[in-house]
Amino acid sequence: MSRMALRLPAGMPHPHLVVLRTLATLALSAVVAQAGWAAAFLGGQGQYVGYHRVGAWVTAGVVVGTAVGYLVLRRSAGPVNLSLALLLALAVVVQVTLGRAGAASAHIFLGVLIAMVATALTSWTYRHSLPDGEDDPVDRSSPRSQ
Repeated sequence: MSRMALRLPAGMPHPHLVVLRTLATLALSAVVAQAGWAAAFLGGQGQYVGYHRVGAWVTAGVVVGTAVGYLVLRRSAGPVNLSLALLLALAVVVQVTLGRAGAASAHIFLGVLIAMVATALTSWTYRHSLPDGEDDPVDRSSPRSQ
């Protein structure tokens, strides 16, 4: 069975890069939103604590989904981006646990580190390009790609 080569418009990134960049942007957005809810209630607006609690689960879902996406596209993502995505997911899961345990100081400190990792993931992902000659990063020697 032959396969037609898809030609992308000039300047358009590979679809895998579009997916990875979208995932990184969603993860960073969720992390920043969480920081905003936290800042609101720590600044005296107690009514926002509920949004922060719900946002914790939304953020955890988004970053775990992001990590899964990076795992699926690991050849396109590269080792640095994959490592950052996995680290972000792990850190957010620990963060939710700290928040539920009421460990405020550790929770706030880890929140700052999470924001840094999410920013690094987004930055590295947007600067990332596929290796030369790897327009189609699927391993054609794999029996599953036949």
